[in-house]
Amino acid sequence: MARPAPASLPPLTLRGLRDLIYSAPRACGEQPDLFFGPDGDDETDAQHAARVASARAMCADCPARLACLAYALRTRQEFGVWAGLDADAGELRYLNRQMRTVGPPDLGEVA
Repeated sequence: MARPAPASLPPLTLRGLRDLIYSAPRACGEQPDLFFGPDGDDETDAQHAARVASARAMCADCPARLACLAYALRTRQEFGVWAGLDADAGELRYLNRQMRTVGPPDLGEVA
C-alpha cells in the first residue's frame, strides 16, 4: 500500500520540526533504547546491527520521517537512528557532506 505524500515540506525552523515530530505517532518516543541503544558500550556489533535493522523497519512507515531527517541533518546528530539512518555509523555525516558538495535542490525547476 502506497503511503500518502506529505501535504507540505516540514517547517524549516528547529522548533517547527520538533513540533511536527512530537505531534506525530512515532515508535521512537515509546522505545528510545531501540533508537539510541544502551548506555555505555554494552552492545556487541551483532546486537547493534540487529537493533538498527529493527529501528529502520519502524522508521520506514513513520509519518514524521521527513521531519526527523531534516531535524537530524540540521542539528548534526551523531548518535542514534534518525529517519532510518544510523548516525553512529556516519550515515548522517555522509549525507550532510553530500548535500554541501551538491548543494540544495532547485525547487523552482520543473522537469
